[in-house]
Amino acid sequence: MAVVVALGACGSRTKKVKLPPPINPRIGWTQVGIASWYGHPYHGRQAANGEIYDMNQMTAAHKRLPFETWLEVRNLSNGRKTQVRITDRGPFVGKRIIDLSRAAATEIGMIATGTAKVRIKRIRPPTGLSPRRTVSSQRTSRRFDIQLGAFSKRSSANALAKRVRGNGHRVSISQSRSGGRVLYQVVAVGGREPEASARLEQLRNQGFDGFLRPRRR
Repeated sequence: MAVVVALGACGSRTKKVKLPPPINPRIGWTQVGIASWYGHPYHGRQAANGEIYDMNQMTAAHKRLPFETWLEVRNLSNGRKTQVRITDRGPFVGKRIIDLSRAAATEIGMIATGTAKVRIKRIRPPTGLSPRRTVSSQRTSRRFDIQLGAFSKRSSANALAKRVRGNGHRVSISQSRSGGRVLYQVVAVGGREPEASARLEQLRNQGFDGFLRPRRR
């Protein structure tokens, strides 16, 4: 029997929807379909598992999997992959199978396109720790940078980078391909999560907008 729940981060806070029956598949289970991602205005709202949704953490929403399930998500268009923990319910648009946090979507290169065909696979919690402790450990030990913009024209990226440097920040421009086109991403140097968050707040006070993204190795 389907379950009726109030939508949290992935939709209206008052509308109720019927969820399909829950599943609890074994390690190695896979599913292929369309992924989307969500950030503002859901950042800071309560997710379906009771946590406050943070778009900079490696989390995701799924309609049927248990909370605390860990998944490997692979973008089938570029081969990039990441790992996420299920904390929310959704997506509730079309036949999409998973809604990724902004940080997770950035790692697999689907920010610009908004959606991507992915393969998700159930995995064991990373490093053998409990899911919540693993996330806490990742947040304090991992390094993050700050993405401030993505442009199809190099000149636009150069202009933003010049403004950011003029405010005292170290900036680089990275190049990636998304949906068959080249994107130029303006990225400010961050650091460990507390340092990167403080720098992001400083940038916002200077009139820039952006988000933390895990530093690529």
